[in-house]
Amino acid sequence: MLTSKQRQFLKAEAHHLKPVMHVGKGGVSPAQATELDVMVDSLELVKIKINQNSFEDEASAAAALCAAVPGLEHVWTIGHTMLFFRPSRAHDTRYPLPT
Repeated sequence: MLTSKQRQFLKAEAHHLKPVMHVGKGGVSPAQATELDVMVDSLELVKIKINQNSFEDEASAAAALCAAVPGLEHVWTIGHTMLFFRPSRAHDTRYPLPT
């Protein structure tokens, strides 16, 4: 569980990032969750965009992704853009969280 200070730090670090995945009208698929699991190992901090034609809202998409990808933390949602974080299991983190 992230503290508010850690969330604020991650939001500032993610300001310049572009979305790496889009959720379309089919909603969150198992293939997307598997791909996100691989991506988050190398990127650690990812933005995901919900397309306007999607039948899934941001809250349910965030819950589905967090349930499908082990250790994934939902950091923030604004509009149709969501931010997720998981420290890398393969190497040292690029985003050392404040305590």
